[in-house]
Amino acid sequence: MRQKLIDRIGDQIELAKANESGQSFQRVKYRRVRDVESEQVSESVVKTRVRPWWTADPDGSILLWIKYGNTNLELAKGKPAIRITNRDQLVTTLETVREAVRAGELDKQIEVAVAAFKTRFSK
Repeated sequence: MRQKLIDRIGDQIELAKANESGQSFQRVKYRRVRDVESEQVSESVVKTRVRPWWTADPDGSILLWIKYGNTNLELAKGKPAIRITNRDQLVTTLETVREAVRAGELDKQIEVAVAAFKTRFSK
């Protein structure tokens, strides 16, 4: 569970770096396709869009959410976002969050998000 979040934060870091340099970023995934007639399996490259986890506030600051799937993680009680004073700190903040996830500091929040997701499917 932790590795999934680390990978998605890495995508956000690459997206932020691409935005700083004026370029676009798409995540590359590999999809296996089976040919019905010959039963051969081939891999094809699929590029997917990465949506930013941040938005600019009218006062010039940036709000950054940390997402696990479609769920925003609540980093502290009643605080689902990180306020960054300027865009230059976005990449460093994401790298700091990635290191916190690697250290296991957000494991409880990830478990809450996974439990909420599982309750949607239990009937």
